[in-house]
Amino acid sequence: MKRTIRTLILGILLLALVVPGIAEQPTLTQEQIDEINAALNDPEKDMPVNEAYRVTIDPNDLSVTPDLDPDWMNILLLGTDTGNFKLNYGRTDAMLIASVNVVTGEVKLTSLVRDMWIEDIPVLHWKNRINTANAFGGPLLAIKTVNETLGLNIERYCSVNFRGFKDIIDSLGGVSIVLSGAEAKIVGVSGRDEELLLNGEQALNYVRIRQLDDNFGRNNRQRKLLNAMLVSAKDSPINEVLTAVTQAFRAMDTNITMPEVVKLTPVILKNTGEAAMLSLPQPGEYYGKMMAEDLSVIIFDQEKTRQSAHAFIYGE
Repeated sequence: MKRTIRTLILGILLLALVVPGIAEQPTLTQEQIDEINAALNDPEKDMPVNEAYRVTIDPNDLSVTPDLDPDWMNILLLGTDTGNFKLNYGRTDAMLIASVNVVTGEVKLTSLVRDMWIEDIPVLHWKNRINTANAFGGPLLAIKTVNETLGLNIERYCSVNFRGFKDIIDSLGGVSIVLSGAEAKIVGVSGRDEELLLNGEQALNYVRIRQLDDNFGRNNRQRKLLNAMLVSAKDSPINEVLTAVTQAFRAMDTNITMPEVVKLTPVILKNTGEAAMLSLPQPGEYYGKMMAEDLSVIIFDQEKTRQSAHAFIYGE
């Protein structure tokens, strides 16, 4: 049972879908922007944005920063809050950058707080939280936004919605992780400070906990869950990995290619270290602010946050 949790991180490397082409971009009036913001900020209207408001991003125009260390491949991991709706719609409740060293197999996980306030979302050219980029342009707009914000070279993504997340965990037989007493109570399981096996619903409840702290605390739980899967994966035979991953195909979407899969999988498996983890923005680099209509956002120092990201990933 425990071995089945070992495949989720590797699962992001085993799908390849066609990337959307170029399309004429819609022009939004201020009234439409206000209407969309109201819908996105209303928990009772958790639905994808009207298709007419979405933009299509050229996959060759992702605002990639050149001349970064080629040994590090950055992949954007997206968890969307669309419930039963199709993939690549809705806000991203979880945004993490998985940085994989293609030579050593070292992995670093950088989580981005969902309420980071972006002054100029690419293509749309208006202000909003970073988690709305996916709602208006899918994973490629999310990538372009993160690249411009942090000066990175992300070109690959893996996206899963919450229903898919639960299905993946259940198909893998659950996930084992250590919970505090307060976390266990919220999740609805017995035990504390010991390894517990969570099913899909319980794992989803775990990564969405808000009562104990804030979005930074939730980001830490998301990184903790992914790291537990990564560590366990390295003890699993490759045939088990490939067999289990096939069960997750319908719940995930990625533009990672099969040549990249072939190259990365054995490298990641051979590395015995745990993933290093970072949350952005860092303490001292941001402050909270309440915007109009009770919209809580994180105002951050972009240059300092960019420097923190580069120092963590590249050691600069």
